[in-house]
Amino acid sequence: MTNVLVAPGEPQFSIARSLSTTFGVLGRNFVPMMTIAVIVTAVQSAIEYVLGGEGSSSGGGSFLNVLSYGFITAPLTYATFQDLRGTRVGASEMMSGGFKKIGRVMGAAFVVGIVAVVAVLLAVFMYFASEFTGIFVGIAAALFVLYIFVVWFALVPVLVVEDVRFFGAFGRAAALSSGRRWGLLGLVLVYGVIIVGISVAILGVVAVVAAAAPLVAIVVMIPFLALYSALGAIMPAVVYYLLRAEKEGVGIDEIAKVFD
Repeated sequence: MTNVLVAPGEPQFSIARSLSTTFGVLGRNFVPMMTIAVIVTAVQSAIEYVLGGEGSSSGGGSFLNVLSYGFITAPLTYATFQDLRGTRVGASEMMSGGFKKIGRVMGAAFVVGIVAVVAVLLAVFMYFASEFTGIFVGIAAALFVLYIFVVWFALVPVLVVEDVRFFGAFGRAAALSSGRRWGLLGLVLVYGVIIVGISVAILGVVAVVAAAAPLVAIVVMIPFLALYSALGAIMPAVVYYLLRAEKEGVGIDEIAKVFD
């Protein structure tokens, strides 16, 4: 049983509140946030296209993904906390404020990615060793990856805001998610359904365009990939704030003062 301490006037975590606050933050800062996300995504897509030719995709190389993740997530995490306390910042201020912790953000993406890849590779190895066993190991690996994503959902905000050692942040993120993991799982699933719904509609158009002009299809995909990245950066920061407000009675001003 997890004890919570809700400060007067501070909100509690819920799926609906997390989603509405996330989209609210993006809506209030749409131009600067999407400018950063689109530029970074476009650069990544251009590099992948040059390296891989027409057969490349915008989701390519893991190294580029980590770089792209850091360059989008670090400034947007900073901007989210500023927005939540009523301060609007421009794209240049987002970049300068977020870059102070970009190394920790990239490190988090790298570690989580490695853990997920090891689980997947184990499942693949077991599948080739025994197809029957491999299926069950594959299911277990998928559930494990989903589990760590939920448990460490607030990892990046912890690394950005709190004065903790790098690997200590994983335990801190797990402690914050404790008692709210079913809710976080629900949030992830609802968000996933929203993204899949949008993607299905978009990919139908992109598939038609790609048949005639692959480069045009990549260009068309860039703003949507940027949108997904922006939402993926904002939501953990929102959840982090809601969890701390609920469980520790900490307000947004106290959280965001680290940036002052």
